[in-house]
Amino acid sequence: MAEPESTLPIPPALPPAPIERVNDFPDRLSPMLVKELRQGLRSQTFVILFLVLQGLLALVLLTAGPIAASNDSASGATGDIVSKIVFCLYGLGVLVVQPLRGISAVATEIKQNTIDLMVLTRLSAWRIVWGKWCSIVSQSALIVLAVLPYLILRYFFGGMQLFAELTLMIYLFVVSGALTAFTVGLSAIGSVLIRGLVVVGGAAFMVVYVPFYFTPSLGTFVDILSFNTRNDTFAALGVLALAVYSGYFFLEVGATAIAPAAENRATRKRLIGLTVVVASYLLLGFVDFNHALYAALVVAWLISLDLFTERAEFPSIVCRPFLRWGGASRLAGRLLYPGWASGTLFFILLMGVIALLIFLTTPTDSEQYTRAAIGFGSMVFPAAIIQVFARNTPNRFSVYLSLSIVCALLTAILSVLYFSVKEELLLWIFSFIPMVLFPVSGELSSGTNQDTIFFISVATTGTYLLIVLAGALPKIRRISRLEEEALAGIEN
Repeated sequence: MAEPESTLPIPPALPPAPIERVNDFPDRLSPMLVKELRQGLRSQTFVILFLVLQGLLALVLLTAGPIAASNDSASGATGDIVSKIVFCLYGLGVLVVQPLRGISAVATEIKQNTIDLMVLTRLSAWRIVWGKWCSIVSQSALIVLAVLPYLILRYFFGGMQLFAELTLMIYLFVVSGALTAFTVGLSAIGSVLIRGLVVVGGAAFMVVYVPFYFTPSLGTFVDILSFNTRNDTFAALGVLALAVYSGYFFLEVGATAIAPAAENRATRKRLIGLTVVVASYLLLGFVDFNHALYAALVVAWLISLDLFTERAEFPSIVCRPFLRWGGASRLAGRLLYPGWASGTLFFILLMGVIALLIFLTTPTDSEQYTRAAIGFGSMVFPAAIIQVFARNTPNRFSVYLSLSIVCALLTAILSVLYFSVKEELLLWIFSFIPMVLFPVSGELSSGTNQDTIFFISVATTGTYLLIVLAGALPKIRRISRLEEEALAGIEN
């Protein structure tokens, strides 16, 4: 006879051990981040960089240890050398190699026509760019954790400011994130030439700067980050805030480049940028108002890089949020709608805000107004050239950035020539390029020359702004028709 089958319930399976649950990424992470991390951690660039850093740093400590042990009086000097080597290798890794990996991040997806497929999976343009940036920065964080034990071991050589050097390591990591955001955002721009020139040129500069300028001045940076004085504290916070905003800005540039036309990313960018301009000026004003103005102009230039290069065409659905509150919201829309036409109006507002800040803080300092006028002219000059010679170009961003770089190089060359031959006429001839007026204003410091420089800077800035406004007005008039279409869609 067959034995009766057991009727006892089967016990549920036990949950996996904790160690078995860490072999994959959690579901809470963005799928884009998971995809990029899996590919990035297996890439030869990251593996080679990680192993080379480990090998070189281990070799340095194994070599320096016996030297310091045999001579106690040389222990402090040996420790300083170890710190410089550690930060030099760490800086080259996170400030050069890691940011360079972002130059093809979005460009590869565009080349393979996979952006639309990602959008179909409900990944927004921001999540795509954010995931690629987070992947590279997460790998940079692994490098930080790998280098950190060597820096702590250096503490036993003596003569180390542990808190300041750890803070410097964090600062370099934040700057690395900003540089990575720059390359990731730039990778979404269509021009291969501008990506190559800017990134290769920037990488070459960092390769020279880190070992030959940053490393010998390591003690200066450590003293600043010791926060012994109020000026050092505010300066360090200002640089940190500028790096964070720069990273956010270039990620937004990349997201805007691949986002659909119906997605309005301009409003938030402009409001955040305006807030950062005011905050940076007031924060660094506790240190020096000249530094505060330069920081505000740098942020304003970043904003202008976007204001004068956004695509002008957008559908009427973008206008709907601005039509709910009547005339005031419509007026705000003229400043906050996407496109370089409304960006020109916002630029005028930006000029007014910075001029007001100068008036409220240093109303009698004429040099501040002169520097601000020169800075505004440097921002609007490339836009005026585009409007005159390349108004129909499909890639205004690349042209604007190229013109800005050319102006900066020309200014540097003219400055070197001036310091060599001391010929003022050389600078005055090129004064129609506003950026050239910066060295002019610094060298020709007499009251008469300052008045002349201020007049020229205001005249050139106003002329170039009128040229851009003349091209923007037809597109600004079209906004009224778009608002009417949006109202008709709401009523229906």
